Amino acid sequence: MRKIATFILTMTATVCLVAQPTPVKNVAKAVFTLTTFKADGSLLASSHGVFIDANGTGISDWAPFDGASRAVVMDATGKSLDVEYILGANEIYDVVKFKVKGKTTAAPMATAPAAEGSPIYLVGYSVKKPEFIETSIDKVETFMDKYAYYIIKMTAPENAVGCPFANANGQVIGFLQQSQFTTDYHSTDARYIADFTVTGLTANDPVLRRTNIPTAIPDDKEQAQLALMLAQQGNADRFEKIVALFIDKYPTLVDGYYARAQRAVTNSDFQTAQSDMEKAIKMAEEKDVAHFDYARVIYQKELYKFDESFPAWNLDKAIEEAQQAYAISPQPLYRHLEAQVRYSKKDYQQACDMFLELTRTNLRNPELFYEAAQCKTQLKAPQEETIALLDSAISIFNKPYPLDAAPYFLYRAAALEDKGEYRKAVQDYNQYDSLMTGRIGADFYYQREQCEVKGKLFQQALQDIDKAATMAPREPLYLAEKASLQLRVNMKQEALATAQQAIDLDPEYDEAYLLKGLALIQTGKKKEGLAAFDKAKELGNEQAASLIEKYK
Repeated sequence: MRKIATFILTMTATVCLVAQPTPVKNVAKAVFTLTTFKADGSLLASSHGVFIDANGTGISDWAPFDGASRAVVMDATGKSLDVEYILGANEIYDVVKFKVKGKTTAAPMATAPAAEGSPIYLVGYSVKKPEFIETSIDKVETFMDKYAYYIIKMTAPENAVGCPFANANGQVIGFLQQSQFTTDYHSTDARYIADFTVTGLTANDPVLRRTNIPTAIPDDKEQAQLALMLAQQGNADRFEKIVALFIDKYPTLVDGYYARAQRAVTNSDFQTAQSDMEKAIKMAEEKDVAHFDYARVIYQKELYKFDESFPAWNLDKAIEEAQQAYAISPQPLYRHLEAQVRYSKKDYQQACDMFLELTRTNLRNPELFYEAAQCKTQLKAPQEETIALLDSAISIFNKPYPLDAAPYFLYRAAALEDKGEYRKAVQDYNQYDSLMTGRIGADFYYQREQCEVKGKLFQQALQDIDKAATMAPREPLYLAEKASLQLRVNMKQEALATAQQAIDLDPEYDEAYLLKGLALIQTGKKKEGLAAFDKAKELGNEQAASLIEKYK
């Protein structure tokens, strides 16, 4: 009872409603309660805050939003309002700025920091009779050169966190925040919170990503498009909310409909994707973009979800949409998509003609030549034609070659290898290796080693297969290939040791026993070699029987 009595005495000593300046009383009309909920609908946290404009912008402490899926405020008239989106937050200062749906009564903001020792008033929340506690600022610290951080020594009700502090003019300077380490209270300058602005990168703030309440869509269109793109990397619930906000703010831009349709296709919800893209065509100012994106959505489905039936869509429908886009605005990009769809339809000659036609437009790029080369391969054209197109792809790049050129050297290396020009192919593999330094796996060195063996570049081949085996020490294939190559260059003892390494790694690897047998026989250990062949045969190796017959 002693604590309760002390609280009552404190309130009696500090609260005197009639003594409050009228402007301070008016602040109470802008105070609200805040309640946040988890994804399952259960209560997460509660606090208070204050509206700072008539359009639903409020400020409060950040902590209740951490992990929240929904938030609701109740204003001073008892009306419940949903939190629509967040306008900014700072975890260090534990502050957040957000907007609710609906009009609100606002408290005026202080335009300058309050001075140490000046009187301030803690304004409580109540629908009927709000309470006011008069106190003073004990200390003022400055941060970011212009904002104030107030230290306040006072006694306050435990449920008053988030309630605003006002100066004698009835202007909000901040709100009550409890220190984690002392019994003191503090308040971050309300001007700092009010100055939060939203950019395209705000949605990617690691703090804001911890809540499923969406971040506001920026007023700048390009920044809004960036925010939408970043939202696609988040969880589904938050993504859906941000897309809905984007479409509401920019109903004539295709981006929101397209982003949601893409996600729907990924989830095999083709009907939703179709509805979104048809609405995009109806609403969009740029009809060509809408048709183009619709073609892309259909193409995405037909490429990656071709085994799931949706009769309204097929590759012909994708071509039709791409052609409609081109009819509205003849952009090469739209023709490029049509060419890609025709390639998927196995209409290789027409696709090839379109890719080559596009190389004579401002879209000219290495990819077009590569795609034409792929068509030539499918058409079984002479290998020289494929290589010539890959030469053209590489010729677009200036020396020294940038990283972007790397894939085209790899493609040409494979084409040259298929043509039997192994040493030229190795030169391209080497160029690829040079450009991709530090980004290549063991499989590449195995691939190059195979080509080097065909070109009788055995020393380089040994170095490459050794590197592949080192990079993937748990892969017996590379050890078997190494042992085979060592036998080929008469490194018998080394081959025997390498084959045994492969067996130690995988005792059921038949090829390793076959190589071990060959190494043993070549070192004069015929009996042991035949025993190794027997083991390979037992494990299902098809060559083992003929080798047993040969050396028996």
